[in-house]
Amino acid sequence: MKNSYAIGKSIYLRAPSADDIEGNWYQWFSDPKVTEYLGDRYWPNSIESQSAFFDSIKSARERLVLCICLSDTDEHIGVCNLSAINWVHRYADIALVIGEKKYRNGAIAIETMSLLLDIAFNRLNLQNVKASHVSANSSSSVLLKLFDFLEVGRFRKISYIRGEYVDSVISQLSREDWTSRNRR
Repeated sequence: MKNSYAIGKSIYLRAPSADDIEGNWYQWFSDPKVTEYLGDRYWPNSIESQSAFFDSIKSARERLVLCICLSDTDEHIGVCNLSAINWVHRYADIALVIGEKKYRNGAIAIETMSLLLDIAFNRLNLQNVKASHVSANSSSSVLLKLFDFLEVGRFRKISYIRGEYVDSVISQLSREDWTSRNRR
């Protein structure tokens, strides 16, 4: 494991490095299958764009971006983040992307979400984590329900996906609910 920040059973999370820019990371965000449900999916990504993004996150304290890596091979298979961190009110947005197709079976997403929530509530001492996803993304719906996120609102027909406008679903998980769930 290289510079692990959080360790799970089959994956670990670590800070991105300059070496990651040259890997598949930048290509994932040009792949229509990977970006289908992402809000910023219309512009192609490049090594230069990925490098600029990497430079912007190196010292940012309002966004924690982590690479998802396989424990046994160190392969970088995705990214996850806590963004728009509000240190006064103690909340952040959560997101993850599994870039490598063969690892999109759900198990990696569940393990990543579990590690990221632990970081949010135990390491960063946040009180709430927010998530948003388009209603057409059933995988995100299932993942958020599995972790007991509560749907708190919707933007109706706001995203254009596969020829139709779909809702954006806003969800929230409080530290109190997460702690209660993890005591069971």
